[in-house]
Amino acid sequence: MTTIEDTGAGQAPGVSPAPTATAVTPENRRSGGANSNIPNHNPSLSVPKGIIDELLLVCGVIGSNMPDPSNKNRLVPVTDCINWLQDLQRALRRDDDSYRPISLLIGQWRVVPQKLLPLVLGCRYDTPLILTVLKILVILTKPLSDQAKRAGKTAIDIKSKKIPESVLQEQMKLRDNALAQAELLIEYKRIFVHHASHRQSNKKEGGLLSVFVSLLAEPLSKTGSSRTDTDHLTIELVLHLFRNLLSAEPLLKGSSDKSYESAMLHQELIGLFERELVLDILLVIAQEMESRENAQYNLLLMEILHHLLRTQDPTEVARSAEPSKRLKENKTAVKNGQSATLRDSTNVPSESGSLRSRLLMEKQQRQASTSARHSHFGGTLVVSRPDGKRQYLSAALSKQSKNAAPFSNAVKRKNRKTEPFVGSGRTNSSYTSSGANLSNQGGVATKRAQMALHTFCTKFVEKCYGPVMKSLKNEFRRESVRLEEGDKVVFFRIVWFFCQWWRASQTHNLTAGRKENGNTISSAVGQLIFTMDVFTFNLVLNSTDVFFQHKKYPQLSQTVALYTEMVHLLQSMYASNDPTEKVMALGLMDRLFYSNEPLDRLPKLLSKWAPGIYTREYLCDLVSLVHVTLKLLDANAKECVQGTDNSIGKNESKKQKNDVVSRMRETAADFDVSSYVQRKIISNQVVFMYTHLLSQYAVNSVQINHQIVAFFSRLCKFTIVMSPDEDEADAMSNLLASNAVTLEPMLFNIQLLMVLSQILNDERIRHNKEYSSLLSFAAAIMRHFARAAETNPMLHVEALFRHPAPHRFCELSTNMYVNEELRMMAERELLLEEQSRAQPEMEYQYEGDGDDEVEFDDEKEDNTSLNGTNEEAHRPPLGAAADDEEEETEWFEKETSGSEKSNAQKDTENDESIEKNEDMSRTTSSGDEKDEEDVSTGGQEVRSSSPSKRSRREEDSNTDKEDVLADDTSDASPTQTKSKKRLRRTTQVDDDDDADDDDSEVEFDSPFEGTNSSRLVFDEDDED
Repeated sequence: MTTIEDTGAGQAPGVSPAPTATAVTPENRRSGGANSNIPNHNPSLSVPKGIIDELLLVCGVIGSNMPDPSNKNRLVPVTDCINWLQDLQRALRRDDDSYRPISLLIGQWRVVPQKLLPLVLGCRYDTPLILTVLKILVILTKPLSDQAKRAGKTAIDIKSKKIPESVLQEQMKLRDNALAQAELLIEYKRIFVHHASHRQSNKKEGGLLSVFVSLLAEPLSKTGSSRTDTDHLTIELVLHLFRNLLSAEPLLKGSSDKSYESAMLHQELIGLFERELVLDILLVIAQEMESRENAQYNLLLMEILHHLLRTQDPTEVARSAEPSKRLKENKTAVKNGQSATLRDSTNVPSESGSLRSRLLMEKQQRQASTSARHSHFGGTLVVSRPDGKRQYLSAALSKQSKNAAPFSNAVKRKNRKTEPFVGSGRTNSSYTSSGANLSNQGGVATKRAQMALHTFCTKFVEKCYGPVMKSLKNEFRRESVRLEEGDKVVFFRIVWFFCQWWRASQTHNLTAGRKENGNTISSAVGQLIFTMDVFTFNLVLNSTDVFFQHKKYPQLSQTVALYTEMVHLLQSMYASNDPTEKVMALGLMDRLFYSNEPLDRLPKLLSKWAPGIYTREYLCDLVSLVHVTLKLLDANAKECVQGTDNSIGKNESKKQKNDVVSRMRETAADFDVSSYVQRKIISNQVVFMYTHLLSQYAVNSVQINHQIVAFFSRLCKFTIVMSPDEDEADAMSNLLASNAVTLEPMLFNIQLLMVLSQILNDERIRHNKEYSSLLSFAAAIMRHFARAAETNPMLHVEALFRHPAPHRFCELSTNMYVNEELRMMAERELLLEEQSRAQPEMEYQYEGDGDDEVEFDDEKEDNTSLNGTNEEAHRPPLGAAADDEEEETEWFEKETSGSEKSNAQKDTENDESIEKNEDMSRTTSSGDEKDEEDVSTGGQEVRSSSPSKRSRREEDSNTDKEDVLADDTSDASPTQTKSKKRLRRTTQVDDDDDADDDDSEVEFDSPFEGTNSSRLVFDEDDED
């Protein structure tokens, strides 16, 4: 008898060497591996005849069937069964990892269900034999390699003439090989789930999985150094077997029946894990993850959790604890008419192949067949495809209903405008209405699996979440070499699942607690606080930049979903009764929004969204993130402002002012939320994005529709220009007055108006209370648009375009396209009117004092300017005694000395020293000097009065001018003040008698009507 035994070099006698895998070089990896350039030395996909003979011999002598007293065949192992099993194990180890021809051959022979599994049940207490079988099962159920996955998902273009026929044949072989491997893994999973030992009602020893679970009893009981390498190997083997069974899934998900069957098989496996205590074993290992002996299982446990929760909806898992409530919701949805027809209207495809979906499909086919009167008559229709080819169809197929799929080319590229969302159609329950999501409504197996996972999540979050997450964060913090490429996304998926499950379950718990006990839960996040730190936020937000840069949109969607849940938990921490959690929330908000280099990525995520790239769930995450972020910032700003005012009134000590919490509150109080929203959040791109999501109103959940309405309502109330004061509004014309401007005109675009019209005309939601707020909002926007269009008919045209400057557009459309330049010109015109009305009054005031004025002719003025004296102009004051000779002599001497000093001033130009040393005669002499200078320079007629009256009159007139200009300037804007300063200089020029100088004035025509003056006059020096 020839056996397969290991030699020194690992080569068994009489066994041909197994094919070796081709080394993957960087050149092969860049060129696509096995799918592009197939090397000549590609390993064969078949097993050599010598190895087949050896495998037949080994599998035949493992054991034989013997009847037992219970009339059932029982596999009895041979004497050296362990040696034969080890030979089989060594043969599988030499199998090629990418093609696995030996594993496929073992699967075709059904060695696992007919030999290995019966051997496990028959020798459950033989630990060495069970361990050997366990090693073989781990090798056979190992997940597909990356090369096999790429080969299985490759689209082969058979009609292409550029690729050689040999290459196409090789690609087809590799693809078939990869699909065969995936089918074999699913078959092994089905064998374990549907094994007869698990279906026995009165079993004493347990099922098949209980045998492998019992292997962990002794190793897990040892701690510290007492746990040996053999114990570690046993634990790893059992955990790898559980991981392999959970990871088995179809490679291609084209058929709905196969997808539904795979999903139900996965749900049954979860229920089996609960019955066979596999989930309890995972909890035992997870809660001791911080210990040194269990730290090496952290990444393996992360993979198990990932595959365990892969296809589960956390909201549905949380709701499974209350089946009566779910039944009531379903009845309410059916009563409101929100059933499958609602989902069909929004073109959401169904993934499940359940009986309900099939009945619905048959009903649609019957309606399509009876819709046309002559649909059963024959005929042929020739359809020309875009590629130039023809397609022959039956005439009956063209007379289908609107809900039926059109007969177009399936390979045609989708239009991003008509289909803004990508994805298979599976939606999250938290973002989908109860009647529109039929894919999550499974059978009994699904409900059992969800209840089992709910119990598992409750225990895991309570005892195991903290140790596991701290261990995993340490791996990412030090960038361990054990990490693989997709481990970061796996970590994000696990944290997201538990965060959303906690939020959904805590909502129910809080409601029940208030009804029963009247108190609330003290902790808002529980053990989830271990992932609510700055490191986790940094890891998540930096990953968004990396995934977007490399265009990894599925990974980006998962990362944004986690960030949304973390912000939800941050809001719960902020509103928590625990002061420690609230302080932690303030610290995280300070790092995210208020610091000099904030971590916030929300504006960037909003600006990078584009239709036809992301899923609807991704957009729902962004909308929810915007809603919670703005709500949190508004609440914190309001509270911090009130706290700052109270602290100032109480005169807190310096120690408290220097406290970190006080500093964070002061920073939050100084943060301008309105400016943040206006500069970083609001844009036409965001309105366009919200409009696309609102078009799915029938599929959206009530919360999503509410958040969309809340954001649009914020735009309608967001004021960018305040209304003017009453005095200023009365001063200007009503057409030129600046009204209060909001961002509501941003909603007056054709896309949103069409969606709102569809909502108002939808009869299915008209009497549904869940859509009452949405209907009210739609009616209000349409009413406001109609009123605005009556005032400004150009809005009908403006609604067709997207404006690059939305704030500018809102201001112009609200004020009838009157800008600031036109207002400045109108203000200048008004000021000139006031000036023209004020000049006659000033002239009349001058004419009233004509008795005290004396006119001089040109000759006297010339003599006065030469002699430097003017006896008539410098008389003594009216109260002096003219007949007193002594006073006249004294006055004459003073006047003479004053005239001499005046001549000396002209020679030396020292007027300031003379004015400081004069007494009573300084006023008279200075008046003479001014009169003499005016006469000498101007050569015109000058009116003169007594010194006292003339000085008072000049002061009064100057005061009146300054009061008029000051009143006009006090209520004006900065630009208006500037223009009024220019007008003040113009007024000063008008007060002089130099109006005849043509070189100093420029005239412009006024564009306004209804004013007294038709021209604007200002200095050439002020044109710039």
